[in-house]
Amino acid sequence: MTEKPVETRRIRLSPTRSLETEGVVRALAEKGVGEFPGMEDLVRPLPRDTADVTEQFFAVSPADGTVLGFCSLSRLDTERRWIQVDVVVDEGSNAVGIALEATVLTVDRAFRAWPVDEVRFWSAGDRATGLRNHPTMVMEENPPAAGLPRSPGLEDASHFVIQRARWERYGAKFVQRLSQAPSSN
Repeated sequence: MTEKPVETRRIRLSPTRSLETEGVVRALAEKGVGEFPGMEDLVRPLPRDTADVTEQFFAVSPADGTVLGFCSLSRLDTERRWIQVDVVVDEGSNAVGIALEATVLTVDRAFRAWPVDEVRFWSAGDRATGLRNHPTMVMEENPPAAGLPRSPGLEDASHFVIQRARWERYGAKFVQRLSQAPSSN
């Protein structure tokens, strides 16, 4: 783990043991996060084998420890210098922006903790459309031929990439802002 806490004002990444797809759903249910609309699309890209897991976290509220979701770093490829990020947070039952905040915190963790130049992830439906229509940091690409298989159920999903240079220009500053104490103006 890094010396600096992995958190913003509203999200803390709390390390957990490696879980495969079904284990994530069970662990979230045990922590009070039941199934929600769209959850299937979010858990589908998670590793089916814990050997593919690099790091995983519960996204918790620093204020009271409530579990808000699950974040995963997996399929680390040190040769090609990329890692897969997945975030499972119910946008409908949490405060506005919590899913985005958990995602940017997880992406920031990937770039700070691992020797990667790219973060890769899958997205489907409205989320994919939103990412495709606002490509400031995120670009849609074909998945690499080796290492990031299109798992069953991802046939209609889109594959996205965030490059380190773009992250450092835009994303890291956003995380820094989210981590600062609110101004007293």
